[in-house]
Amino acid sequence: MTRLVIPGLLRSAILAALWILLGTVAGLLLGERRVDLWPPSLRVISFADSADGGTSRARADTSGGVLTLVSRLDTGARYPVAGGIVFLGGDSQAVDLSRGALELELGTSSLPALRLCLIEDLPGFTRDEEWQTARSECADRELLPGTSKYSIPVEEFVTPAWWYATSGLHRSQIGPEKRSRIVRLVLQGTDGVPLRQEFDLRIQAIRLRSFRPLPFAVSVACGIFAALLQLGRALRRRRSSTSAVGGLPAPRESVAFQPVEAVSYADREREAVVGLIAREYSDPELSLEKVAHAAGVPVDRVTAHIKVASGLLFKGYLNRVRGEAARKLLLETDLPVAEVAQRVGYANIPHFNRVFKELFDTTPTAIRDGSQIAE
Repeated sequence: MTRLVIPGLLRSAILAALWILLGTVAGLLLGERRVDLWPPSLRVISFADSADGGTSRARADTSGGVLTLVSRLDTGARYPVAGGIVFLGGDSQAVDLSRGALELELGTSSLPALRLCLIEDLPGFTRDEEWQTARSECADRELLPGTSKYSIPVEEFVTPAWWYATSGLHRSQIGPEKRSRIVRLVLQGTDGVPLRQEFDLRIQAIRLRSFRPLPFAVSVACGIFAALLQLGRALRRRRSSTSAVGGLPAPRESVAFQPVEAVSYADREREAVVGLIAREYSDPELSLEKVAHAAGVPVDRVTAHIKVASGLLFKGYLNRVRGEAARKLLLETDLPVAEVAQRVGYANIPHFNRVFKELFDTTPTAIRDGSQIAE
């Protein structure tokens, strides 16, 4: 079976492209902002022109997580109107809809056209008791049979002329629509909806979908940076593998063979344990646990290493090391026996004498007097 071999530089270019693709995909995911306006548990009421002496009717139902508005437009008022209001919250709970598009997902509906209005709180002007002081920004959509999803960019929502006339404000006084403090949504039929017919509108979801450029740009920049690093490493490897003239492979520097002595991990541990005891035997408090802690080796393995090295257990091995050190001092110095005992780690002189006798079958005093030389 033939194996496909990809040159190093081409492989790095492919990896760099994958880094950029990964950064772009991550940027698209991180940059997307989605705010679900329905179906959270919000207050919904219906409204009609009956307050102005009209006979239009509307009712709202939110059972099953579906917002259902049933309305009938009729004559008898200044203008027929009926629909529903979705309250998003109070002043402190206003929703920022300044960027993106409102997406509507409808069920089976008979309403031929929909007018959707955003109701914006204007700080310093809007009063809760007077609905007309909150700015209305509306957009119309024809509802086509067989189409359930609609998207309305927020830039299409504009303030109708009647609102300026009702509020007594001019556009020059409050400026263009900001849509940053939306407190309510109004859903109703448009001016062309037939009279004296009952229509229903079923809404399964209302959401704002927008795009945040900063997370997208940061993610893409990270992908490009990783790609540049990948290509940079590949180019450095290529330059180091070619000579400065003619692009020929650079001669490799010869390295003399150095035999390596194989030392196992257990050997290194054993050397550490034995070396530690050889350095610290004069410590009267030296114990098996203290050696294990200082060497970083479990207690049971310290015992095993000492057994392998000397055939003795820890206490016997420590006494052997201390005894050899004591015999050397007794033979080569004029130190008193008591001081020799203390220097090799024994605070109790009788105990030192007893251990020394067991090791060398003679006493420290006999060694000092020269009456018996231990082998």
